[in-house]
Amino acid sequence: MSSTTPSNPSTPAPPNYAAFQTELYTSAILHGRKPTVTTDPNKLEAQARAALPLRSYNYVAGGAGERATMDANRQAFRRWALVPRMLRDTSAKKVGVELFGVKYDSPILMAPVGVQTIFHEDREVGLAKACADIGVPYIMSTAASSTIEEVGEASGSGHRWFQLYWPNTDAITRSLLSRAKTSGFSVLVVTLDTWSLAWRP
Repeated sequence: MSSTTPSNPSTPAPPNYAAFQTELYTSAILHGRKPTVTTDPNKLEAQARAALPLRSYNYVAGGAGERATMDANRQAFRRWALVPRMLRDTSAKKVGVELFGVKYDSPILMAPVGVQTIFHEDREVGLAKACADIGVPYIMSTAASSTIEEVGEASGSGHRWFQLYWPNTDAITRSLLSRAKTSGFSVLVVTLDTWSLAWRP
């Protein structure tokens, strides 16, 4: 999805998400090849359930209690809508956003998920590299299976944030933050809702 600019071959150009969409359509129509991962958001859970061991699927798909908060969050998200603009050039869609004074090509960030060794042998390192390849900022969990340094190296020049479960010991907190800063993590995401663990079915 990414290319290089003519003026400076070493500088990656922003990802062209419109070209990627066209590539998917062309591949399906002309060659009968469908993408490995479904493009229907409503089928993602079923596809994940079929691909993952039950223990791994339950870890990522589960919510606390009766999942009421999770369901409410999903309904709230669905109330947002795209505003259609007619008779516009859509060959190069611009979907970038600016957060904390930094411009990102993608309006989507990869949320922090820990213990990714239960999903794939590449762990967080593989996901961080994939995010960097397609221009999506990666947020690393404190509970990651990979080390901060491994993820930093795998991310290359890709944007990366660090999510902190605040330890009880200040020395551990300082160590985590220092390592994250040294490894190129530019934003700190502080999680405040886990002072006590929730009941998870």
